[in-house]
Amino acid sequence: MIPIVQIPYKAIGTLLAIVFIVLAVYYAETKGRIIILSLTGMTFLLPILFSSFTLNFICWLVRILIGIGCYIYLKIKK
Repeated sequence: MIPIVQIPYKAIGTLLAIVFIVLAVYYAETKGRIIILSLTGMTFLLPILFSSFTLNFICWLVRILIGIGCYIYLKIKK
């Protein structure tokens, strides 16, 4: 029998968001860099401080949206 492997889509999405955020911070201006870092930091710290399914889901969505925004920023910047 073939074992069923569960793919961690949530972890993959978070990892992609982090990669794109790091790339955008590398290319961003100083003011934009502070905003991106503070939003990203809050999305990782809030679920640790306040454990709730809704907050975890919202922070996960915000991470994905920030990652997509950073990807678009990088594509426009080049």
